Amino acid sequence: LVHCPFLVLQTKGELVAGKEMSVIVEFTNPLKQTLENVTLRLEGPGVLRTIKKQFGRIPMNSTLTWEVKVIPMRPGLRKLIASLSSDALRHVYGELNVQIQKP
Repeated sequence: LVHCPFLVLQTKGELVAGKEMSVIVEFTNPLKQTLENVTLRLEGPGVLRTIKKQFGRIPMNSTLTWEVKVIPMRPGLRKLIASLSSDALRHVYGELNVQIQKP
């Protein structure tokens, strides 16, 4: 039984409009093989523009951590969505709801 892997999203810093915060995306490769041509994508309307980053390879059982610094522009409830694709794995997702406060 292969569990569908997923991305873990978390934030660091104050969730306040106009202030810098970090979004951290974590992924652990569950396969018994190295993942090749890994691309991560992060989007969050109202928080950040869609960002893509190439990571090349992730060896088996190793964890990738990607920290992105962003400045959310508008207060309110926002959704951050991360997705990963690679040669062997596609459609790996993670999402996180964040409440951005007024300054």
